Amino acid sequence: MALRANSVRAGDALLVLLGVCSLWLSAVGHAGQEPATTEVQPVPGLVWKDAETGKTLFTIDDVLAFDWDDQVFLLDLDAALDFLAWMVPHRYQTRELLVEDEDGLIYRGRWVNRISSMSFFGPVYDCVGMSRHFQINGGYPGSPVAGAVDGDTRYAPRLYTALERRGVLYKRKPYRDYTGLQINRVQTEWRNCGQDLRIRVEFFPDTFRVGGEARAHVFFAGGSDGSAPDIDFLRIEIKFVADWGQYRSDVQIDAIPAKMISDGIYVCRFRPWTPCPGSNPSVEAAGTGYISLSVLLCRQIESGAQIVRRLDFRERSVDVRPTRVGAEKVIREGPFRKAHARTFLDASEIPGEKD
Repeated sequence: MALRANSVRAGDALLVLLGVCSLWLSAVGHAGQEPATTEVQPVPGLVWKDAETGKTLFTIDDVLAFDWDDQVFLLDLDAALDFLAWMVPHRYQTRELLVEDEDGLIYRGRWVNRISSMSFFGPVYDCVGMSRHFQINGGYPGSPVAGAVDGDTRYAPRLYTALERRGVLYKRKPYRDYTGLQINRVQTEWRNCGQDLRIRVEFFPDTFRVGGEARAHVFFAGGSDGSAPDIDFLRIEIKFVADWGQYRSDVQIDAIPAKMISDGIYVCRFRPWTPCPGSNPSVEAAGTGYISLSVLLCRQIESGAQIVRRLDFRERSVDVRPTRVGAEKVIREGPFRKAHARTFLDASEIPGEKD
């Protein structure tokens, strides 16, 4: 019996020893499989939003340069056009925006129509001419642009940290010519479209890059509520001609919600690079293109779409350029970015911006 008891104790001890060894081997194995890691500090996700809808207007990825002292910043072309489209001066007296990062709200700001008789305190965004530069004033009207003071939310430390980490802080050089950053546009006059509705169009020649996405902004101004009765949807037809008439394309954008009329604007993005039958297969060279646009007001009936009113805008000319590396790509990629942030160059001096 004593021998039996000793055997059991020896067996139990062996099991305990095997268990300890197993745990040790497991720990060693895991240690070998999981290399030591260092904590990476996340870059703040800075974003500008519409205060009413929460829609993103632009993000820190769209900011090419930011003059902290003077509170002037530069957006890439597409973001600048989106921001301008949000303003809609014939529709709004003012609009509110939010500046946020991953920790929440940094400050509330606004855009104010220059004809507004109301005054506002706090950050007020304004376009510098018709360019990609925007200025943040301390209020409207007549508030100082620069000079941080206590309580001036434009100079929030979290905002500075996000811009610094992103590498977009710079100081504008007063002797430089920034005309290369102007936004070129081809405008039409307001046209009456019945039912107390007027429409006009803006084309942006800088967006007519072969193979890329071109843009036109269609503006609507109506009665007291900005609406056109008995309209279910809009249709836009675009005809584009280049290479001395050898290249032609037709683009149709259908089922545009009628609420765009009350919004005051429809941002039309399109690619006029698919040829019509009988056309040259592609645009062969840079040069002058001709574009015409029609807006159709439609009602849905059982047999299909009924065109209530059609408004044709006469043909306009735009410069057509081949696809090339834009300033925005050059700035975002490679070592040029940091140097550019410190001494912001004119667009014509940026590698890849010359024809």
